[in-house]
Amino acid sequence: MAPETLTTNERVSPERAPEVVRSRREEARRNLALRHLERVRRFKQYLSVYLLAMLVLTPIWIVTQYETADGWPEHLSTRSRYPGDWDPWIIWVALVGGIIVAVQAYRAYFKRETEDEVEHEVERLKSIR
Repeated sequence: MAPETLTTNERVSPERAPEVVRSRREEARRNLALRHLERVRRFKQYLSVYLLAMLVLTPIWIVTQYETADGWPEHLSTRSRYPGDWDPWIIWVALVGGIIVAVQAYRAYFKRETEDEVEHEVERLKSIR
């Protein structure tokens, strides 16, 4: 038996999926979830950049301080009162970066909106329009 061949190029229309109708509450929950995921993504980016920066800057700091202070530190001081003092500027970089990462972590994991706050915001936005 010979296989049948199609003589015309007929397009098959795909079945239309039913439109998803969401209530305001479901839409508000979805938007809340999307905002939460965005904050978590942003926190992970900040953490990655912070860790990468510290991995790059710490060896640079060690090498420059070792070279300028003629050896390992006897003191960590920004005044350089003694020969062999190391300038601890890396601590300030680590603290500022750590604070920024901590704020992002708080926003991502500890700051939660309640359902009542979401409903209130939805109603407020509706009244503006």
